[in-house]
Amino acid sequence: MNLRVGIVGFGCMGGTHYNCWRALPGVKVTAVCDIDERAFAALRPKGNIGTMAGVVEIEGVRLFRSLDSMLEADVVDAVSIATPSDTHAALACTALRAGVHVLCEKPMSLDVASCNEMIKAASAARRVLMVAHCIRFWPEYVVACDLVRGGRYGTVVAATFRRMGAKPTWAKDSWFADEKRSGGMLIDLHIHDTDFIRYLFGMPRAVCVHGASNHVFARYDYGDGPLVTAEASWAMTSCYGFEMSFCITLERAVLVYDNRRSPTLTVYPADGAPFSPPRAKGDGYSSEIAHFAALVKGKRVTPVVPSEEARDTVRICLVEKEALKRREKMPLGVATAKKRSAAKPRTEDRRNRLPQKAT
Repeated sequence: MNLRVGIVGFGCMGGTHYNCWRALPGVKVTAVCDIDERAFAALRPKGNIGTMAGVVEIEGVRLFRSLDSMLEADVVDAVSIATPSDTHAALACTALRAGVHVLCEKPMSLDVASCNEMIKAASAARRVLMVAHCIRFWPEYVVACDLVRGGRYGTVVAATFRRMGAKPTWAKDSWFADEKRSGGMLIDLHIHDTDFIRYLFGMPRAVCVHGASNHVFARYDYGDGPLVTAEASWAMTSCYGFEMSFCITLERAVLVYDNRRSPTLTVYPADGAPFSPPRAKGDGYSSEIAHFAALVKGKRVTPVVPSEEARDTVRICLVEKEALKRREKMPLGVATAKKRSAAKPRTEDRRNRLPQKAT
């Protein structure tokens, strides 16, 4: 039988998840959920919905205004949560406690305590919880990771990562600009590279961050290991476009990736000519969703994004924020302030639930 999937939050990322799920064999998108009925206009190429009034069906896709109503309808086995970041923990815990597998957009949450509650909820429900850190699946980053771990070119001497663009303006209510909802640039954008650095090199001993709220330059302390830095910005002009890139210097080669170059990834070996290594087609979104589906179906695959690592990434970013504020190097052992948990009561207690608005 097909895996039944629902999309919670039907904005930019919700639409991306929707398209990826629809292209995957053995899957049926059965429901879409968003508090704002205008979000459903994105489905109009398949039929004119008009003014929403209750549940409307379009080619077997049911439309809901709340996660509770979607869960009560019993039409999903798994959900993609693509709502504002401050709602992730509550919605994920609600779905998990209802016995539904959860793929949650990054960041996992905006505080470590809520991340822990999500992990506990998944464990208690015996359901899969995965955070959608797409860069771990991005073809060029996968190749770079394999080359580094394979040891063919020796150990890493230095690595720098960049993620640069203008401030996002596509959210209907501009929630990205509200740091209490998005975590700000450092947790919404910069977290991509922080997570990949954690994935490739492990937990750093400490971090040092310079810059301002919308443009940061971070250094990760790996002791006698490689020099690792990352720069991120929401301060670029709109005509600059978007850049994600890295330069990884090994003992016998340099790996360079830039999404605006062609080819995007080049290996510059110490001996021989530069070359562009083969890589998988597509992007990280479709690959992460296929991986999550395999986990849900019980296939023997090693989890690429263990929830504990996604939690660690949030922790690193919170320490980075504190380092930026204090203008000093911060060890990862520094306790960050714990906010009150965003997780809500169990599914049977259906009072005071958070809405789910699109990303």
